[in-house]
Amino acid sequence: MFAEHGVEAVVLTPHVRASDIAFDPDDPLEQREMAFAELREAEPTGPQLLLGFEIMVDALMPDRAFTDREFALGDSSYYLIEFPLPVATDVVTDTVRGMIERGGRPLIAHAERYFECSPDTVSAWRDAGALVQVDATTLTQPSTRGHRARQLLGQGLADVMAADNHGNNRSLLTGVTYLRERGGAAQADLLASGNPSAIIGDRDTKSVSGIVLKESIMDRLKRLKNG
Repeated sequence: MFAEHGVEAVVLTPHVRASDIAFDPDDPLEQREMAFAELREAEPTGPQLLLGFEIMVDALMPDRAFTDREFALGDSSYYLIEFPLPVATDVVTDTVRGMIERGGRPLIAHAERYFECSPDTVSAWRDAGALVQVDATTLTQPSTRGHRARQLLGQGLADVMAADNHGNNRSLLTGVTYLRERGGAAQADLLASGNPSAIIGDRDTKSVSGIVLKESIMDRLKRLKNG
């Protein structure tokens, strides 16, 4: 499916907890390698497959979590991190600063999920040095999370768009098509191609200009109903 949608590379990011890395850092690496070996047996011709992790910050981040590139995205200096939904703003900011001090470059996964997510809060995370990811499918939905994602794009606070596929039909194409139909072709290209390519190439990303995504009255009613 990804190949049909024009995706050229996929970073595989199984979930791992910071506490698990602190307890036994080699175990998640071994588990990932076993799963990857199984995947390679059925690997189709198509997108390049790269390794990474999505690190849940459930405890103080051990140094190895952001100094060992085996935990990074595609052997780069970028690390994909997430937090419990009710995380405090300062916890995110402190984690980001700690990672940067040790040479890691943090990318906050699906920022629109967090209860604390607002343009002001995300601006503070970015000022601390974080990059911000939004989910391609969520972006299009008339929900609170979708509204947050659109706010971030509207103010130029998003850097990357992700498929966040969990063995289902979620694809980058959903978000790319949504943006292109609304005059955001340049933003779509940077979010889905330019900046992801920079990350796996371990280069600096580029700023994505804001794009106002107007909400229809019907979508607003659906969002208010769905929460």
